[in-house]
Amino acid sequence: MRERPHRPTIALAGGGHANLFSLRRTAELTRRGFEVVLVDPSEHLHYSGMATGVLSGAHAPHENRIDIRRLVERGGGRFVKGRVAQVLHRDRTLVLKDGRTVLYDAVSFCLGSEARAGGDAVPVKPVANLEDVRNRLLDQGSGSLRVLVVGGGAAGCEVAANVARLRRAAGGKGEIRLVEALPNLLPASPKSARRIMAQRLRASGVGVTLGQKATLQPGAAVLEDGTRIEAGLILAATGVAPPDVFLRSHLTTGDDGALWVNRHLQSPNDERIFGGGDAVSYRGFRLPQFGVFAVRQGPILYHNLQAALRDEPLAPYKPQRHYLYILDLGDATGLAIYGPLTLRGRFPLRLKHHIDKSFVKEFS
Repeated sequence: MRERPHRPTIALAGGGHANLFSLRRTAELTRRGFEVVLVDPSEHLHYSGMATGVLSGAHAPHENRIDIRRLVERGGGRFVKGRVAQVLHRDRTLVLKDGRTVLYDAVSFCLGSEARAGGDAVPVKPVANLEDVRNRLLDQGSGSLRVLVVGGGAAGCEVAANVARLRRAAGGKGEIRLVEALPNLLPASPKSARRIMAQRLRASGVGVTLGQKATLQPGAAVLEDGTRIEAGLILAATGVAPPDVFLRSHLTTGDDGALWVNRHLQSPNDERIFGGGDAVSYRGFRLPQFGVFAVRQGPILYHNLQAALRDEPLAPYKPQRHYLYILDLGDATGLAIYGPLTLRGRFPLRLKHHIDKSFVKEFS
């Protein structure tokens, strides 16, 4: 029989954006009498806001990495390298992929999500993949390589623009094409943003095909009209999917398998299970896939993990109605979008770099 430690254990399952607030305050948690354990397959979080800048070379590969292992260990917590495969919530136990177990008294899941892919396509999420994409394109040098980006949302458009920038800088040849199933780029953005993005992609030499769903095969994509597009590198940005650990653990989920959480970011199955970021379904709905939502969930999770163990009132989370996001257009300008407002220019990109670098520095 295993005995639980006398000090209640707060487990942070995944070192993603929503758990960073708690990780940075590990020392506060340990001083208050909690054990803290972080479970993650990587010792680093690759900050998503700088990912396409790393791809293009605007940022060095190490600049967007946050050392999450150091964050937890310097505060007196423990790091366990591994991937959560199942949650035995009645026993309050995390089962890792290699069979090891981690006991908890309260847990916050921030496991992120991955882009759906097929064939030999490279998903753009997790964003750490973009470092490998950069190296692959640089290895190609000035040679010819056709690059196909499948998905015309914010991630796909930004990736396509920055692939074009990198290929220009390296003197590379070959077509760059983006395919989107819907009739518009950036379908969730204002019309002005769609127009600016379409103009920018055309100006950078990226061919755009709209209204055609692509089926991925090894080395190619087949469109609905039967057109076959062969490519040496296919990047999948066709939406993200949460890990299947919640379904496997018989926890309540949204339609896509994301952990269902209430307004306290709490699972209905267990009052001591919480979650944030891309892997949760907030009251049955998926929030926009931008890091600003996960970051703002951080203080709520930090408070509620402690409150659940102390039998204190929980804090509610209220998603912001409008939020700022800035896309790097790969030409030293950025596209800032806030609700119905858009602004393109050098200032938005400088602002983006300032926000991103300040955020990473906060956790260094």
